Amino acid sequence: MILRRITKHVKDQNWFAVFLDFFIVVAGILIAFQITNWNEERADRAAERESIERLVVEYNQNLAVLAENKSQTQRTMRASAKLKSMIAPEPDLNITDESVAQTLSDGLTNPRFIPNLGATNSLLASGDLDLIQDAKIQSQLSKWQTDFQALAEWQEIERMHGEELILGLTYEYLAWPSIAQHVDGTGTGSKLESDYSGLFSSKRFEGLLYNRWYNSRSDVKRITELEASTRELIDALETRLKELK
Repeated sequence: MILRRITKHVKDQNWFAVFLDFFIVVAGILIAFQITNWNEERADRAAERESIERLVVEYNQNLAVLAENKSQTQRTMRASAKLKSMIAPEPDLNITDESVAQTLSDGLTNPRFIPNLGATNSLLASGDLDLIQDAKIQSQLSKWQTDFQALAEWQEIERMHGEELILGLTYEYLAWPSIAQHVDGTGTGSKLESDYSGLFSSKRFEGLLYNRWYNSRSDVKRITELEASTRELIDALETRLKELK
């Protein structure tokens, strides 16, 4: 009896309507998934576009800072070369605080490249670097960080070399308060006179100046290479930005 009722119910069922309802439910679920995925993809691309726009601004700024740092380093290199050329067993007795002040200041300056990395560090810290769907750009950003760190380390070594060794040695011979007056016009002059004959006949000073010139020249090369990779990174970012618009 029960079997007959079940059989009759099955026969009387509108299976087309059942399958249609099932299809509508499944299709609705799939469409909802597609819409969700589309919205997420759209949000990711908007976030990628915003991140890239910030990176373009950031690395253009860094390019300008690099150019200034390179100019400063070149001044240091030229000044150290000039000071090195003044080394002699009997140095020129006409050297005065005023005549050599700017050269000494430039030669003992320690340029440091301090980039703006707010947008980059934010992407790295948040783990959102993967938002940028371009493996080349991700690789370039990673390489840029490595090259910058190498430059920063060399410049820090040179700063310590300059401040602890070269500048320390000059204190034995130079009246820096008087020299500083001819560089920036501030301060009170020294009651002592600078001993340029002793300084420019010092073999130690000559060796330190040679190191300063050589290291400055190497830093100029590193900065030039970092400038080139920065331009390549900016080009890649701008190309990706065009693809997203």
